[in-house]
Amino acid sequence: MRGRILTLAVTGLLGWSMAGCATPAPARPAPARPDGGVVLLGETHDRVADHHWQLQRIGALREEQPGLAIGLEMVPRSRQAALDAWIAGELDEAAFLREVDWDRSWGFDFGLYRPIFAFARMNRIPLIALNVDRDVVRAVGRDGWAALQARSDLALGRPVAPSSDYNRYLAAAFAGHGRGAEGDALNRGFRRFVEIQLLWDRAMAARIAEARAAGTPLVVVLAGSGHVHEGIPRQLRDLGYASTALVAPDAADGT
Repeated sequence: MRGRILTLAVTGLLGWSMAGCATPAPARPAPARPDGGVVLLGETHDRVADHHWQLQRIGALREEQPGLAIGLEMVPRSRQAALDAWIAGELDEAAFLREVDWDRSWGFDFGLYRPIFAFARMNRIPLIALNVDRDVVRAVGRDGWAALQARSDLALGRPVAPSSDYNRYLAAAFAGHGRGAEGDALNRGFRRFVEIQLLWDRAMAARIAEARAAGTPLVVVLAGSGHVHEGIPRQLRDLGYASTALVAPDAADGT
């Protein structure tokens, strides 16, 4: 599973879909300083320059707040123990990738993220698994948000509905990655697609809120730009936390 993974949520909703994160929405200005103890660093997952920029930002933020933690869209919360073992120096890279099931749960080349993981390990920066497991995604894709009623362990609450701008963005992403139905079936497919995006947004926001409530002074989040622009901040506000959203500059136009 390499490159941009954008079709699963549209065609069967069977696993990780990157429709909400691999194609950034138009950039908007964001304040440079942390707001509310949460900084969101948006990326295009397979772009090397974005990860270099993220590492630079993490280093600068650590100078201001040494007690920061790094939240990762890439890792489901069931793999938190592997992150803890990595930071503790108990796993080499090969063992870590097996324990976190990197190729199945994320799929992008670990080499893109290696410098960030190495920096975190060297400086004992806590890493937080933000995402949910594939079976949860499949359940929501099949049965909608009601599927989470049997997963009290997640305790996500009900997500805030997407704004009109975010809904238009998701509609464009849905339309741009193929569809195999029309009419009512198409509408049901889009509703499920939106529910999965909200699942990711809400799950990540909930984990961030947990870390802040537990006393982490600053959570720096690495996630796709689609989530960072609107999805996660909107859910965080509903949970009582402000955030600062920054997106990697576009190397093509220098912004």
